[in-house]
Amino acid sequence: ERCRRTAKVRQFLAAFLASLLGFTSGSVTGWMSPMQPLLMSPDPPVGTDPMTEDNVAWLGSINFVGTVLGSFFWGIVADSWGRKKTACLVAIPFILHWILTIVAKNFYWLIIARLIAGIGNNGAVASVPAFISEMAQDDLRGFFGSFYMIFVNIGMMYSYVIGTYFHYYGLSIACIVIPLMFLLTFIWIPESPIFLFNNGQTSDAEKSLFWYKGGDAVEAEKVLSTYKHQPNSKNNKLSVMSLFDTRGTTKAFILGLALVISSQICGITTILSFAVNIFEMCGTSLTPYHSALLLGAMQVVFTCSSSCLVDRLGRKFLLVTSMTVMSFSLAVLGTYLFFLHGQSVDSVFRWTPVVSLSVCVSAYAIGVAPIPFIIIGEIFPTNIKGYAIAKLLLVLGTSAFIIVKCFPIMKSLLKPHGLFWFYAVFSLLFSIFFYCYLPETKGKPLSEILRI
Repeated sequence: ERCRRTAKVRQFLAAFLASLLGFTSGSVTGWMSPMQPLLMSPDPPVGTDPMTEDNVAWLGSINFVGTVLGSFFWGIVADSWGRKKTACLVAIPFILHWILTIVAKNFYWLIIARLIAGIGNNGAVASVPAFISEMAQDDLRGFFGSFYMIFVNIGMMYSYVIGTYFHYYGLSIACIVIPLMFLLTFIWIPESPIFLFNNGQTSDAEKSLFWYKGGDAVEAEKVLSTYKHQPNSKNNKLSVMSLFDTRGTTKAFILGLALVISSQICGITTILSFAVNIFEMCGTSLTPYHSALLLGAMQVVFTCSSSCLVDRLGRKFLLVTSMTVMSFSLAVLGTYLFFLHGQSVDSVFRWTPVVSLSVCVSAYAIGVAPIPFIIIGEIFPTNIKGYAIAKLLLVLGTSAFIIVKCFPIMKSLLKPHGLFWFYAVFSLLFSIFFYCYLPETKGKPLSEILRI
């Protein structure tokens, strides 16, 4: 019993520290919302002239170009060097990003900084979910797997709060502390035992398992024996075709594509990046800044709730339900904006944007945010997991860049109400797709999941 408690504590510690990279990633995304009005003000903190809407759109989207660039090497690094070493390396671009943000002289310095941060974002997702899924015991894998997105959302809330009440430099200094803290602590955590075993380091894998199992040698040996039944051939010559070698990996990659595309085409990255701007457009009863803070708070609360529900209700149920609720709330917001267009709205209904977006973000946080990262950490064989996740991140980054960069263009072409109806329709379509085709992985050993 004491060993089991110790094992849970150690696994919790490892997941917590690894997820600090998620916190850092979230703070980078959340930075845009409170900083946008400052950068567009007559007296901006960077440069001498106010930034244009197009400048801000580039700042909000360029980090996703970095995510695409990172997809060409982080997956290979994670599969060759290990999840832990890769995660430690990822802290470096984040630290560099915040240093450049602090010393930035003009718009182009910020573009370079956020491009570098995007490269770090890719590395974080290529290493952390895989690390957590491989070191956590089966009955807690979903719980610990949700930590990454919980910390992303806490990081966004952190930027919302600090950015609302402190100046540009105060926010950047407060944010650089997190990757530094991660680097100083996570370096002491053992590597993923599955990675070590599949790379021929059996002795190190035994030591790692012994630590993660709370010093229970019998349990560690039992788990080690199960690794022999998992696909574990090391492959140093991975290519895109490696993702289609078997029916299982092909199905996994198609599901992964659907998961990452759906997480962006629902419009959530645009909403979170430009929350203050969207609330200004909607004319809410609350101030735009306080409305954005409310969104951040709802996101944190409901992502934390998902960590308790994901191993009880299952991945599929939470994902389908959350996407359906998002579709409904986005449709309501679109309808409000349709009636708002060109005329005033009764003060009673001015709460509609706050309520609709709060429901949307809450639904996202409880399912669409954490579930894709949990599932893609479970459905690929260890030898191609990092590579597969990196390629999915290429698609994720490309999708996010297009959605965020095209926000002003789509808002102009479709009008605000049409844009949110667009998000609502695709959310509903993906909800139906996942209901029909997504298998449930709750509580199943990784070896069994790979045979689904």
